[in-house]
Amino acid sequence: QIKREQKKADAAGTRAPVKANGLPVKPPKPTSICAFCKKEIVNTNLKQLEVHASTHDSKNWPKEKCWPNDFKA
Repeated sequence: QIKREQKKADAAGTRAPVKANGLPVKPPKPTSICAFCKKEIVNTNLKQLEVHASTHDSKNWPKEKCWPNDFKA
């Protein structure tokens, strides 16, 4: 029963990608790279970007300089 549905979905091109263990493959999250330390962080969570920027010298490296595409000066 299930195999028949999967074949139909394969033929129609609508079958979701699945790992060998049966779990669905998730698309990669969008990330930004810090201009100061080159660390890659998910850019949908702005609070996380701000917290990371605060670990650098805030006078010389504000969040706008760390993440120029996410925070406009």
